[in-house]
Amino acid sequence: MTYNMTFFPNMMGHYDQDTAAVQIEPFLPLVNLNCSPDFHTFLCKAFVPACVKQIHVIHPCRRLCERVYSDCKQLLDTFGITWPEELECN
Repeated sequence: MTYNMTFFPNMMGHYDQDTAAVQIEPFLPLVNLNCSPDFHTFLCKAFVPACVKQIHVIHPCRRLCERVYSDCKQLLDTFGITWPEELECN
């Protein structure tokens, strides 16, 4: 990550980095397979969102979410990875 401040709870409802790290593990094969050039960025923004000046939290935008989901949908299905409701692009 290119930032050194984050905010919890994240959009997944995790209250600490340890919990977020455990919950992000099922997605790591997709990062390694590079299903989307934006997948790593998306996961970081969803699970460990950047916090700027301690007041502004940066979550992933809908366009980024839709692009990543579209790029990775086939591999999600192949590996049986469920896209969490909290990551829905709405």
